[in-house]
Amino acid sequence: MAKRLTTIIRREQIAEAALALVADQGVGALTARNVARVVGVTAPALYKHFPGGKADILASVLDLLDDVKTEGIRQALEEPGPALTKLRRCYDLHISVVERYRALPNLVLSDALWSDETHLRDRLLANHQRHQSEVAGIIRQGQAAGEIRADIDADQIFVQFLGQFLTIAILYSRRGDMIDPKTQAEANWKMFAQGVAP
Repeated sequence: MAKRLTTIIRREQIAEAALALVADQGVGALTARNVARVVGVTAPALYKHFPGGKADILASVLDLLDDVKTEGIRQALEEPGPALTKLRRCYDLHISVVERYRALPNLVLSDALWSDETHLRDRLLANHQRHQSEVAGIIRQGQAAGEIRADIDADQIFVQFLGQFLTIAILYSRRGDMIDPKTQAEANWKMFAQGVAP
């Protein structure tokens, strides 16, 4: 029997429960009642802290994603050394997120986010633009230092950078055995680093 909630449910706990549910049963299974069951609380207790139900749960997933990406970029900016070292730090963090939250692409690319909850879509886009600006800034520093080719716009290189882990994330999200994320991540990084070398 589900327990009553006596303390505030951490948003990260709810996000992780939602992602686990989607990984096991698909996006269609993402309901407040199902998430409450996974967390082990009553549905009314979950609704007390997440009155928007599914929309609030999706918001908690976006919070988790934004926190992880922001922290990864912060670490990359503090990393000593050349721009590619900083980008690699950011890349490795994204790969670890892909491995930990296999269902993340299913939610981030779902109609539930892009069509049903447009305010969350707008928030996701704003966060993406902020992160793109920060990572493209690292790329521009590398271009200015002669470490990264300057004949391609930094924002276009960013899109290529993004593709290096998004393809892994999408394949891995469908079935965990379709791809070995670590092995493919190494191959993708090698191709990316060679492609952007001056």
